Amino acid sequence: MGKISRIAGTASIAFLLIGCQTSEDETEALETEQVEDLTPDEHNNGDVQEDANDGTEETQENTNDLDAYAETEETPNYFIDTNSIDGEIDGVFDFYTAFSIRRDAEQDLLAEDRLEMSLIDNDPSEQELLSSFADLSVEGSILYVNFNVDDNQLAATSAQSSLFYNSLIGISDLYGIEEIIFLNPDGEEDIIVAERGVDKPIKVEDERGLSRGYYTIYDEGLEQTLFLSGGEIGEQLENEDGEPLSFPETVEVMQMVDDEGAFYSSAVVEGIEIVDASFEDGHAVVQYTMDEAIVTDSDRIVFENAIQLTALDFHAKEVRLINNTAQEIITYPLMG
Repeated sequence: MGKISRIAGTASIAFLLIGCQTSEDETEALETEQVEDLTPDEHNNGDVQEDANDGTEETQENTNDLDAYAETEETPNYFIDTNSIDGEIDGVFDFYTAFSIRRDAEQDLLAEDRLEMSLIDNDPSEQELLSSFADLSVEGSILYVNFNVDDNQLAATSAQSSLFYNSLIGISDLYGIEEIIFLNPDGEEDIIVAERGVDKPIKVEDERGLSRGYYTIYDEGLEQTLFLSGGEIGEQLENEDGEPLSFPETVEVMQMVDDEGAFYSSAVVEGIEIVDASFEDGHAVVQYTMDEAIVTDSDRIVFENAIQLTALDFHAKEVRLINNTAQEIITYPLMG
């Protein structure tokens, strides 16, 4: 009887093991069927979620990296200067208005005061029309030029006339001025200034035309790098759809010059690489790297000045320049 009991017990254990194995096989089969029944989108959903998580982690990592960068903010007191430059484009020799930007932390001035100083200091007319015969004032985005004479004292040669208006309109645009109103001594909009009759507001955008990007030319007399607007020298202004270049698109095309034999150059020298550029709600951002073995401090300053002028064409409130190589962020206040 003892042997029969042991055999019966052994048989029970065997049946129990077989039952468990059968149950596991059925479960695995069911799970396999469920996986096979999933649609391709459902089947890949896990991969998508993993990719999304990876992207979030990467974004967080980049943000954390920037948090470690040294940050500085420059003085908001910028001034715009202009100079006359001669050059040849497509076989035509002409004079062009070149710009430069500088900042002075020691002068705490309102934007309209800096605009007035920039206009007067850079008046190319022989008689210095703006300082000698006019009072300047600003209301919102309108510049008023009140002349106290209305005679031949406001005359100019054709060349001086062109340079006078290019400087006046270009500088005004870089301070966010939209209209310029000339008034005669009687307070009326009817006066001849620098060979041009003006009897209605000058629309800055219409007069200057589309301006996108800035290119460099070195003035040996001034020992200074100046900047030419892409609109004045015929560089690319529109994208493939015929729309004006956006800020990121402008920064991209600034990296090269259409004419290899041009008398001007790109402000993005060899060794500087644009990583990213964006513009949102008046805030411009350019992220870049630089090969410190070949890019000098002067190269970097020229590049940053070109970006500031470019951002001003979009009437930016500020531009942030993120140097990944030096791990520093410099914020340049503009029209904010």
